Amino acid sequence: MSANEPGGAATPRVFVAEYLCGGGMLNTPCEAIPDSLLGEGSSMWRALVDDFSQWAVVRTVTDPRLKFPIYEQTQVETVEMEPCASPWNQWIAEARKCDFAVVVIPETDGLLTKGISLMRAAGIDVLAPGGNAIGLSGDKWAMAKWLHGHDIPHPDTWCVERRKSNGDQRSYGCSRPLSTGKLGPLTGKFPEGGFLVKPRDGCGTMDIRRYEELQPALTSMHQHEITQQRMIGRSASVLVTGHRNNGSINMLPAVWQTIEEVPSEARPSDEARELAPTERPPLTTNQLVYRGGCGPIPMEMQLRAHALVSRVMQALPGKLSGFLGIDLILGRDANHDVVIELNSRLTTSYIGLRKMTEQNLTRLLFHDREGAPKINVPTESVQWSIGECAAALPGYRQ
Repeated sequence: MSANEPGGAATPRVFVAEYLCGGGMLNTPCEAIPDSLLGEGSSMWRALVDDFSQWAVVRTVTDPRLKFPIYEQTQVETVEMEPCASPWNQWIAEARKCDFAVVVIPETDGLLTKGISLMRAAGIDVLAPGGNAIGLSGDKWAMAKWLHGHDIPHPDTWCVERRKSNGDQRSYGCSRPLSTGKLGPLTGKFPEGGFLVKPRDGCGTMDIRRYEELQPALTSMHQHEITQQRMIGRSASVLVTGHRNNGSINMLPAVWQTIEEVPSEARPSDEARELAPTERPPLTTNQLVYRGGCGPIPMEMQLRAHALVSRVMQALPGKLSGFLGIDLILGRDANHDVVIELNSRLTTSYIGLRKMTEQNLTRLLFHDREGAPKINVPTESVQWSIGECAAALPGYRQ
């Protein structure tokens, strides 16, 4: 057996954990976990375990209430989580038995920042972006200001400023310096498509609602939310990999994201409740829901997407290891392309990207001689949906 094969003398050991699958929601009843989240989380977990186990010994943790595939290979070691309020201590204990760790944790409630910080403080080599990038991905307001500060195209974004007096009127800060304090007109050069209200620490499209006009969006905004200009164009995503040792990066092919608008009711902010009924923003709005994606996108769009991602990578401080996902809107031409957000973790697009090449994408994180992936499928021929992700795991709930 060679040293590069699982079980060989020099075979690396990797700890793989996904928050939902790995016990992060042990305190949540199984029936309360949305199928979409379970579909996304379990698909990413399984893809990572399958791919890493081709060249490394994988140690992974699972929620014992959920049924996941049973791996009979000796190179996959599965550990069931014990009841706990948070998974970090058990994750650290298992990760210490490995050479490095790859984890998938949502940004919500500071979980991503806390989980990776605790693991790194315990001496775990977590393959993930540096602390600055993680901080940006966990706070969309900070990210908006950072992107505008580096002259990277990004929608105008507003946040409620802390009141400096007992006045009743709220004030707003804007991420674009020249428009700070202004509610309109917008100073951006982009066409208008309404406005989005989203959590500052949101994950994906969760809890995002759309308004046609700015003032109702601002009035509905809570302290923990931002209002953002909605760009006209098509949602895309690029996953970037960083080598564990030398920091060399590979930009994987850009893919489309399928995002659907569904009717919903917005929960009014405290300030909105205090307004007269005729002044309150409408409760009925549209919620954005991630449904899946397809790829690779056409070559012209690939070049535009990678050009924008290159600007982000040049500005981002520190060395990248692991995965970094960057969401974009590609507009009617390159002058209307914008970066939407950074995700300092693996993203769902990986389950489609791994089907576009014969190369094992996880090797890009560890092996020095891995070249850029060779894509051997036609444009937009690989598709995936969250519904199919959940349906592909029959019996995943007990």
